[in-house]
Amino acid sequence: MKRILFVLVTMVMSLVSCTDQQIVDGTLSGKATHVNDNGFYNLIEQARWGDGQAYLKLADCYRDGKGVDKDFVGMLCMVAQAEEYGSIRRMEDYLQELPEGSDFRMIFDAIEMFDDKRVEEAKSISEQLLARGSSDGYTVQGLIAIENCDTLEGLRLLERAASEGSTFANLLLCFQVLQEGKKPDVEKIQNMSGRMPYVNMFLARMYTGADDESMRDVRLAAHYFLEADVNACLNKQGAKWLLDYHNRVSKLPLSDRDIQRLQILVGKADIEEPVQQHDCKYDEMDSVMEVVDSVVVDVEETE
Repeated sequence: MKRILFVLVTMVMSLVSCTDQQIVDGTLSGKATHVNDNGFYNLIEQARWGDGQAYLKLADCYRDGKGVDKDFVGMLCMVAQAEEYGSIRRMEDYLQELPEGSDFRMIFDAIEMFDDKRVEEAKSISEQLLARGSSDGYTVQGLIAIENCDTLEGLRLLERAASEGSTFANLLLCFQVLQEGKKPDVEKIQNMSGRMPYVNMFLARMYTGADDESMRDVRLAAHYFLEADVNACLNKQGAKWLLDYHNRVSKLPLSDRDIQRLQILVGKADIEEPVQQHDCKYDEMDSVMEVVDSVVVDVEETE
């Protein structure tokens, strides 16, 4: 079940709540959420230059609710970026150091216990979460039910968790990674966007047509990658895609400094060096993305 945590990391990165036509017309500009806190904003700016330590501090902000809403999935996404940019060896190292007794540590511990076949202990933690008013107690129970081959009950529990405010459950349901043959609910994702500045990367990937060619729209993909960049949620592949699109398809409103920064993100500090050519379909998958398919397969096998 622990792998389901990492599915969420690939559902990366949301901020706009608008129509596709507004995006195409260029009537919107990306703005990071919760930037009124100078410390948080400064970390965003540092992270946009690939500062892995800034990403770790941003993870702490999401963990503690400092400058941004407290958010388990947001914390995971920032840790994933910290790992990609070299400040942490693996995500689990950060999760294992979460404060004892905190809600997020309890979620992680419950998943660890379930994976170690300590099912009753995992259930006990879910009850403790519920007792302290955390809707993620239902999220944990839902994941346990799904892993125990009771998909319907698991989805019911996830829906209850989502209705009571669990971002974790909301995203699992919204992206429907647990249901065969279902496409992500884009409208719901956009409705959640004002609270969650980390879904842009998923939307960008979706519009590259990497998973469904019928949804391919490179203008929208470019928009969402830019939105991800504003919020320090752009990974190396996203930076590479943007540079390629800018150079080969359509000039984007990028300054020389922006281009230099994107090249640094992909490991190319020389501003004159062209980005390596590749298909704008963004066909190089993040390793974590493979987990999505594995979860779907697991659920199919249990039904």
